[in-house]
Amino acid sequence: MQRILILSHRDIRHHDGGGAPLYIHEIFRRLVKLYETTIVSTSERGLPTRERLDGLDIIRLPIPKLSRLTIPISVITRLLGRSDLLIDNGSVGFPWLTPLYSQLPRIAIVYQVAAEIFNYELPRPLSDIAIKFEPWVYRGYRNSKIVTCSESTKSDLVHLGIPDHNISVIRPGIGKAFLNFEPAGQKFAAPTIVYLGRFRRYKGVHYAVRAMKWVLEEVPNANLLIVGNGDDSDIRDEIARAELGYAIKIVKRSPHYWDNEKRTLLAAAHAIVVPSVREGYGITVIEANSCGTPAVGWNVSGLRDSIIDGKTGYLVPFGDVEQLGRKISIILRDDDSRGFMAISTREWARTHSWDQAAQAFQTVIESTIG
Repeated sequence: MQRILILSHRDIRHHDGGGAPLYIHEIFRRLVKLYETTIVSTSERGLPTRERLDGLDIIRLPIPKLSRLTIPISVITRLLGRSDLLIDNGSVGFPWLTPLYSQLPRIAIVYQVAAEIFNYELPRPLSDIAIKFEPWVYRGYRNSKIVTCSESTKSDLVHLGIPDHNISVIRPGIGKAFLNFEPAGQKFAAPTIVYLGRFRRYKGVHYAVRAMKWVLEEVPNANLLIVGNGDDSDIRDEIARAELGYAIKIVKRSPHYWDNEKRTLLAAAHAIVVPSVREGYGITVIEANSCGTPAVGWNVSGLRDSIIDGKTGYLVPFGDVEQLGRKISIILRDDDSRGFMAISTREWARTHSWDQAAQAFQTVIESTIG
């Protein structure tokens, strides 16, 4: 059996895991009968250094802050044994720069080009340096097979010099429990918008908070429920500055392990807001859609692929916070429009399958190593 080694900053059980570890886990657990797969990740408090989960071997290396050194060293020294294929899972900022130190056949997964995300996550001048350095990083991957989640990210990569024929677009899926979910139709008593995701600056939660000024002008009893994980201090500061504590609530949840409650929450919400600067695709958009709930987000890479403007939600020009609030208000006020969108959202969600994504990824693997 051929052996696959996946380099990933986080794995599915990491407390700060997002869509990237979910993507690799859901795809490769469906391929365990074909490939012996190891995910090398970073340690996390309370998690074992080695674990077998859904047929996948997970190895967590110590000192996460030095992962840019420890994970490549583990590849160079063959600490993890023989491998036939390397999956360079670019889940955090830059990918793992594997062309510099490994001759193994590789597939790089690029969820989104970081670009202006660096401005939100790094102080200057580090952000300026990272933005200028990024195109040079991807030039090293010109001869590598690349998988991405969206056509818009593929366009970004082509713009950076990656040949079109080297890029495969494989959309994420959603779990069968979401695909088969039948919402009861009961919404929260008060008009409710949900944000669902990590509390990172580039996720744009502060934009959702600011948009509530315009939402409340038109729907005075509206609520924003911010649900996710991470440091929420900046969000709480933003809420305090806007003096909107009466209309906004924060709820902490670890990712991936509360799906039953998540489905109930999304089905009861009137809309989901996705204000990220960029997204790989927007799995939470599709999960909400499966529950009959439309999404509102910026017209940016990833979200313009997962939100069908005017049909499953609305896309808003990036940075126009007033327009973001106005579009949310339309959904909250217009029951007929929301009901029409609920039909479209569920139809759209059913086109997203992890089984299909795994089959497509298998095709890329076979074209890479035969």
